[in-house]
Amino acid sequence: CSSDLNDARFFWRMDQKTPLEDRVEMLKSVTFHKELGTYWDKTQANLKIAETLAGLLKQRGIEVDQSALLKGVELAKIDLTTELVKEFTELQGIVGGLYARAQGLGEKVAQAIYWQYSPAAVEAPIPPTVEGQVLGIADRIQTITAMFSIGLEPTGSKDPFALRRAANAIVKILAETGLPLVRSDLFRAVPADVSEETQKKLAAFFEERFEFWLRDMRGFAYDVVNAVVAVRSDNMRDAIARAEALTAV
Repeated sequence: CSSDLNDARFFWRMDQKTPLEDRVEMLKSVTFHKELGTYWDKTQANLKIAETLAGLLKQRGIEVDQSALLKGVELAKIDLTTELVKEFTELQGIVGGLYARAQGLGEKVAQAIYWQYSPAAVEAPIPPTVEGQVLGIADRIQTITAMFSIGLEPTGSKDPFALRRAANAIVKILAETGLPLVRSDLFRAVPADVSEETQKKLAAFFEERFEFWLRDMRGFAYDVVNAVVAVRSDNMRDAIARAEALTAV
């Protein structure tokens, strides 16, 4: 309605008085989780993961604009401090991307921030750029690992932090982009202080999510999925190729 548009215009103009890059310190006062610190803490963890994943991709021949990626990760959560997102919370990420573009931070940075929460559902599109894909993976794997480390993994039908949805998004990005990353790469990228027990839970969790993707999203038969999973392949692209080959036979 017109009142919402007027409010959005007002908040947009107000927010531009403090550029995104000048808001970084404000994240220290925005809580991510009471046991895990602030969004500033989360951003620092995301940066390390993204840098590690970008390094692996470059080693394997994938071009990544590391400067744009890291700037995108650094500023990805900044719009949580803006008046526009406080008023229209469902626009988090989208607003950050639009502000980054308006403030001349570069299209790759803007796109990475804008698409960071996509896919929000299994049928939604993935980020269109490598930088956006890596940002999305890094943010989600950090959240999942952090929550598992304090015992907040999903149980039964309970998943208050939408960790299954986050894992589904990682699987979809890896499966549909063909990025040369295997599941163990994700775990190697997270902080080294994750316990062995947590690592085992994470591995089982991602295996279950991959089974879900093969069966429910790609429509492979139960016996095909069981046969593929039994191989214990760490490579999702290899597992998908096996499923397709078995189905063809």
